[in-house]
Amino acid sequence: MQVHATVLASELRRRRVGARSVTSALETVNRSTYIMGDLREAPTSLLVLAALSLTSSQQGGRQAS
Repeated sequence: MQVHATVLASELRRRRVGARSVTSALETVNRSTYIMGDLREAPTSLLVLAALSLTSSQQGGRQAS
């Protein structure tokens, strides 16, 4: 299933994942990723890894500045 970054951010908030900086960063990303199966049935750890993957290039750009 293809999941847009903002949808992933919403799901992480629904699960009350405490990484607010990651969910905030996801809302500024215009990218998507693939999650196997249904989003609501995917393990939280997999969703966090997907979120970090989507935001990694954005955060890397900030560090270089």
